Amino acid sequence: MLPQVPRSRMYVAAAVAAVVLVSVAVVLIVRNPSGPANAGSDSTVAAAPSSTATPSKKASSDSESEDDEAEKGSDGNRALGLKSVATTSPGVTARLARIDSVQATASLPGEIGGPALAITVKVKNQTGKKLDLALGVVNAYYGPERTPAVSVASDGEVPFPASVADGESAKGVYVFQIPEQARPVRVELDLGNGADVVVFKGRPQR
Repeated sequence: MLPQVPRSRMYVAAAVAAVVLVSVAVVLIVRNPSGPANAGSDSTVAAAPSSTATPSKKASSDSESEDDEAEKGSDGNRALGLKSVATTSPGVTARLARIDSVQATASLPGEIGGPALAITVKVKNQTGKKLDLALGVVNAYYGPERTPAVSVASDGEVPFPASVADGESAKGVYVFQIPEQARPVRVELDLGNGADVVVFKGRPQR
């Protein structure tokens, strides 16, 4: 005949088993508090990012602002390409007809000989009247710091004529001492008499 287990021991064993079951349930709840209903949202958060990167709008706007600053002339006008045609005032257009690499010879005080650019500027008058060019000025700069280029007026420079008739064009040749590896080159044209200052910028072929 099997020995009888006291009822007090049976109660103790049952209580211990209940405590164990409650502990297991608590552990499961803590590990997954949202339950199966939120399983889909958890997998979405853990998804790997796309391999294709999209530039942020802030990065794009920063780079654009830097480009705008680099493209502006001393008067705030946006620069044009070296081959562009600019309108300086109603009926008046200007362009860089030629940019030639030359070896300039200095003969006047302050001039510097050596590699230079001979820049031919062409102005067309369609205003209906004679256009005064006596106040026309051409300046050049080079490099990212916009270093002013020294004019070599004594070697091949041909300034604008005093005026150009309606329907006609006029040219001026301006020589500037610019290092061979200098990039980019900027040319500012001011025809005076209230005309807009136009800026050409680019990398001329040597």
